[in-house]
Amino acid sequence: MAAEDEATFGLIPTVSRAWAKKGSKPVATINHEHKFTNVFGTRSRKTFVFSFRKRKKQKDFIAHLEMLEKRWRKVLLFIDGAPCHKGALVKNFIHEHKNIKLERFPPYTPELNPTERCWKPARKVLSNRLVKTLPNAKYHLRKTFNDKKTIPKMFHYL
Repeated sequence: MAAEDEATFGLIPTVSRAWAKKGSKPVATINHEHKFTNVFGTRSRKTFVFSFRKRKKQKDFIAHLEMLEKRWRKVLLFIDGAPCHKGALVKNFIHEHKNIKLERFPPYTPELNPTERCWKPARKVLSNRLVKTLPNAKYHLRKTFNDKKTIPKMFHYL
């Protein structure tokens, strides 16, 4: 049993509050390239499984489902109403793969999805940081997602 969500991370950082010497004028150097990566993340009770994708399309969601099936064999996955979760490709894939069952969260309830809370530490790592390349950003994201201390605990209702 797990919950899935997707997020987009780019090279343009979020400027957030930081410490600076009193009287100084802090300067945040940023990269203005509009390059980004999408992350499909799945939160189970014990782990956080993620995969980087170029887009958030049905084929990318199916590739993430295949990865989960290889890892866990049987999957009960709670999903939201994202467009990549709907469509003929996903419906056919689920029909062919009996080990995967999808359940939907109620509409407009991101607070119920425990995966939503996993994006915050990753955004914090990339904030106020000059990241010049996409592989460098992915490195920081991987490091954050693989660290069990930074990923929030799972909700108990699932």
